[in-house]
Amino acid sequence: MNSNNFTDMIQQGFRIAVGATATAVETLQDKEKINQKINELNKELQEKSQVWAQKGAITEEEAKRIIEQFFNKQQTSNDFSSENVSSQSTTTTQDIRNLTAEIISLRNELNQINNKSSD
Repeated sequence: MNSNNFTDMIQQGFRIAVGATATAVETLQDKEKINQKINELNKELQEKSQVWAQKGAITEEEAKRIIEQFFNKQQTSNDFSSENVSSQSTTTTQDIRNLTAEIISLRNELNQINNKSSD
């Protein structure tokens, strides 16, 4: 960095600080300027508050939409999962009934064979 540039920056910063201080002192000495500045600040704050409130409302709606989508996706996933479990449960129950019927049939066959052998 060039020392002239650094010196110029320091001098510029000093001038800005002195100018801001002089403006503040002038404003504080003149009640009309104080009232004017306060009114300007209040107006600016009200404008900013309206912008922030609108932005907050938009952000709130977006957040609600994202959360609803998330929970709807979870619910759909759970419904699908429940249907699969229900379907699997029905299939398993049917398989058990079929196997039970087959066992009963095999037992009856075995009893018939045993009965024929003992005759």
